[in-house]
Amino acid sequence: MNDPTEPASHIESSGEVAEAAAPHRERWKTIGNMLVAAWLIFVVGGLFYTWNILDPVMGPSVQNLVTYSMLLVTFFVLLIWVAVLSPLPRKVAWALATVFFILPGAALAASIESIHWTGDMEAVVRFRWEPTLEERLAAYRTDNASEVQAPETFETPLEPSPEDMLNFRGAARDGVITGPQLSENWEDGAERELWRRPCGEGYSSFAVLGDYLVTIEQRGDREAIVCYDAATGAERWLHDWPGRFEEAMGGPGPRSTPTIHDGKVYALGALGDLYCLTLADGDPVWDVNILRDNGLTSPGAVDELINADWAMTGSPLIVDDMVVVNAGGPEGNGLVAYDLQSGERVWQGEGLRSPEITPGSRNRASYSSPMLVELAGVRQIIIFDGVGLRGCDPTTGDQLWFYQFDEAGGDPGVINVAQPLLFEGDRVLISASYGRGSAMLQVENSDSGWSVDMLWDSRHLRSKFSSPVAHEGYIYGLDEGIMVCLDAETGERMWKNGRYGHGQMLLTGDRIFMLSERGEIVLIEPSPEGLRELTRFEVLPGAKTWNPPALVRGVAYVRNHVEMAALNLCAE
Repeated sequence: MNDPTEPASHIESSGEVAEAAAPHRERWKTIGNMLVAAWLIFVVGGLFYTWNILDPVMGPSVQNLVTYSMLLVTFFVLLIWVAVLSPLPRKVAWALATVFFILPGAALAASIESIHWTGDMEAVVRFRWEPTLEERLAAYRTDNASEVQAPETFETPLEPSPEDMLNFRGAARDGVITGPQLSENWEDGAERELWRRPCGEGYSSFAVLGDYLVTIEQRGDREAIVCYDAATGAERWLHDWPGRFEEAMGGPGPRSTPTIHDGKVYALGALGDLYCLTLADGDPVWDVNILRDNGLTSPGAVDELINADWAMTGSPLIVDDMVVVNAGGPEGNGLVAYDLQSGERVWQGEGLRSPEITPGSRNRASYSSPMLVELAGVRQIIIFDGVGLRGCDPTTGDQLWFYQFDEAGGDPGVINVAQPLLFEGDRVLISASYGRGSAMLQVENSDSGWSVDMLWDSRHLRSKFSSPVAHEGYIYGLDEGIMVCLDAETGERMWKNGRYGHGQMLLTGDRIFMLSERGEIVLIEPSPEGLRELTRFEVLPGAKTWNPPALVRGVAYVRNHVEMAALNLCAE
């Protein structure tokens, strides 16, 4: 009812204003509906183009990110359309928007505990009602507390055999493994399983000597070097210390693989803690934080990790009476050597000797591990750090030669992960993802000094998280998650086939043993004529198996951030 005290002229003018505004509202609604329709058409066409035509240099990660972005924007566009632009009465429209968009969206957001990502940027969601990985591990250890045996009942093998795997990716760190012939039929894979158990998070592989199976894990807010019985999976000993590294892409946990040498275990934690333990019982011999010791963090600031993008990822390398690790440094060239017996520093790489290094400088260690090789007749350590490939004198750490591989020039530059691969004639293959590719280098040493020339460059192999292997003159690797074969002489791509994600591979005899990102083990016959997959078996749960496998005497030891298992794959 109109207010009788209000002047009639005012009532009439208000009605006129509302009547005049109505066409404007309808006009804006029409424009809004056209924009919504255009967006939906764009999304359909954009998704078709993204997944059927686009071939991004960074692989499916770009396609997934574009898809997630489009779907998220579409959710809000439809919400706005229903609530504001639809022809429904205002109250009905808001009720529908609340029931079908606002409440479900809020409930989904509230139910998510964490989101991590696969190598192709696929979202891995854990909901709040699911037990955490740490809770699963704690429950398993409580239920199986009796499995731990006294260290003295676990004899130390006197001598390693050629089939033991004491190092990251084998004796030469090239992924070549000595061992018996593997079965080519894994249909009985469940029967081949020796044991299975949950483990702490992280992306370490295993060092294996006889019955000793050693890895490094995240246990709550502590990092832990853990020794298991290789035959049963029973936990034998554990040595832990305060430390937790976590980043959005990979989640929590240490990244490097322990090294076994002369009855000792050498392991490097994500925050730079280098430990030497006795293999028999895990007793500490010495320890040092390689970041603090080399002036890369503030005194006492264990959490002030300067390379927060990568953490300490390279595995310790034994060279003579030293253990060599890569501490990084603002410009790379950050190798450092410690005495095996005392833990005293023996030498620093040139990138760590500068008085200008200050805490907070960008570390360029990258993910690759140092290797002891012979090139141009000279014994040397090569390291593929965040800037490029270097050859260094193993007695002093001095740089012999350098090949820059961060042409993007950004900070932190190219993310180098794959291990360098050596070929006859002093050739070295390096490969990286994120738009880079592969390069075959020729290393020479003459009277005028060292030189490094590129023989060929190819975008056909972009190794993101995995390292390639070589067999009979051909290179086999994962190009953004798809297997490729390249001619090592020319770089020509022979074929591309087989989606294994960002998994890991080893070469045993004339077979490639693959652990896919989805947790499958696959046996492949390497051939330049095409992909020849012989057999496969799904072993590990989860969509993010990045840990390199170990293969010892025909037994595969595999793990990811969820579980670990052992399978006897020997031929009958």
